[in-house]
Amino acid sequence: MSTLGSFYRLGRPFWASRRQWPAWVMLTAVIGLGLLVVQINVLINSWSKTFYDTLAAFDTSGLYALVGEYALYLGSYVLIVVAMDYIRKALELRWRQAMTGRLTDAWLADQAFYRLGLSGEPDNPDQRIAQDVDLVVGLSIELVASLVINLAQVGAFVVILWNLSGVQTLSLLGATFTVHGYLVWIVLVYTLVGSLLTHLIGKPLHGLNYVREHREADFRASLLRKRDHAEQIALYRGEVVERQHLAERFRAIADNWRQLMGRERNLSLFTVSYERLSLIIPVFAALPAFIAKAITLGGLMQIRSAFNAVHGSLSWFIKLYHKLVRWSAALQRLEQFEQAIAASHRQVAEAQQGPSLCTQGLTLYKPDGSVLLEAVDLRVEQGEWIRLGGRSGLGKSTFLRTLQGLWPYCQGDWQLPAGRSLLLPQKPYIPHMSLRGLLAYPQARSIDDVQLVDVLGKVELTGLIAQLHQQAEWERVLSGGEQQRLSLARALLYRPDTLYLDEATSQLDLGSARRLLQMLRRELPGCTVVGVTHQEGLVRLFDRTIELEKLAEPA
Repeated sequence: MSTLGSFYRLGRPFWASRRQWPAWVMLTAVIGLGLLVVQINVLINSWSKTFYDTLAAFDTSGLYALVGEYALYLGSYVLIVVAMDYIRKALELRWRQAMTGRLTDAWLADQAFYRLGLSGEPDNPDQRIAQDVDLVVGLSIELVASLVINLAQVGAFVVILWNLSGVQTLSLLGATFTVHGYLVWIVLVYTLVGSLLTHLIGKPLHGLNYVREHREADFRASLLRKRDHAEQIALYRGEVVERQHLAERFRAIADNWRQLMGRERNLSLFTVSYERLSLIIPVFAALPAFIAKAITLGGLMQIRSAFNAVHGSLSWFIKLYHKLVRWSAALQRLEQFEQAIAASHRQVAEAQQGPSLCTQGLTLYKPDGSVLLEAVDLRVEQGEWIRLGGRSGLGKSTFLRTLQGLWPYCQGDWQLPAGRSLLLPQKPYIPHMSLRGLLAYPQARSIDDVQLVDVLGKVELTGLIAQLHQQAEWERVLSGGEQQRLSLARALLYRPDTLYLDEATSQLDLGSARRLLQMLRRELPGCTVVGVTHQEGLVRLFDRTIELEKLAEPA
């Protein structure tokens, strides 16, 4: 029941939305086409009796007509199944697009993606958004549609099988019993026992599939990190360590895989035997009536076909058990992810708006609860350039992130000036995109080339002007100093009202750093700047230095 509850909570935002009425139309079409398939199967079942009786009578002309009839059923069946598959895939895309958008929006909102990484986020959020959503959406539609269609098929063929069963009289221990529809009772008991045994044998697969998704995602993430840090690994010549690390990750996959193989082997031993046995049970069950000439060969084949149709539909749980355990594991991972995001949103610390930046009794904590900075009081007037001083590890960078609203582990009051703010970290973010896109980041709007050329000149990167429209792995192309120049160019284009500099010129020589900060002060008049720097030659560019160690003593 917990799995169904998770399915309801994850699916409700999409299916309860009025804008998703086309999805209901598509789902109805999928189920409706599936019901047409059931009707064709009923017609083929009736056809099979006529065909085998005609075959037994050696009626050649009748056989030709029946072959033409079957060709009509076959053509209709193919067209309906292809159309049903096409609409189902369109529905999957629509639902996946909506669910992916909702999850990514929630993950990116209020910097939840950052805060989740501070305190043990659910593993591999990329895999949960990409692969788990795909699994949940695809399997949900398949399971729901197939369940409805199989229930309809049970309803259609149970009536046929009941009528074909007739009335049987059995003697047991001197007592006589009259059984109506005995074939129906045989298939019900056989399927019920098979379903219970399947669940008992296959239950451990749920946990193993959950672990499988986790370990596969860990391995992929490790490969990506190796690529992202290829230069550092090459400089250290750390290939041996990296190879060992990847081998350890893959060993974890292999261990889980072996456990899955063992459990799936045990389940397959039962399910394959169960399926093969089901093919002969109706023949043996109806054989006495056939020998007594109560039914014809066509009747026997019709019974076999109807029995297998009912059995196949009732065996929905058994046939799809492997998919059910993967589906439930993916549901669990997605719901955990959503709950973690929701908890992160509740951690957002709201700052008041005011004419200037100030804090009162602001205490910062580490994720483990220990105090980092305690009871910080400061005031920065609009347009001031303030440098935060103090020893390394004191918490200066964390203080900047708190002011920017990123650090959730804090208490106290602080007030931020109105307008836009921007924090330039020591290591700029350099994604794979065109150079003009890198310069405009984090703005989504298009910026004309004249502005881009102008700011490249101001940050002394004129050599890149000809490459504005080129896409490259700029993190590898640009040196550390060039990346920091590009970061300062972003500030010029963004024009924030409050700018936080966290060692934003640490990879530049002192002369270049001084020129760029002076230029920044000219180009952004009235901008409040709070900076952290250990370059002593830049101290005089700030209006004053605030020593955090004097404002707050660590507990």
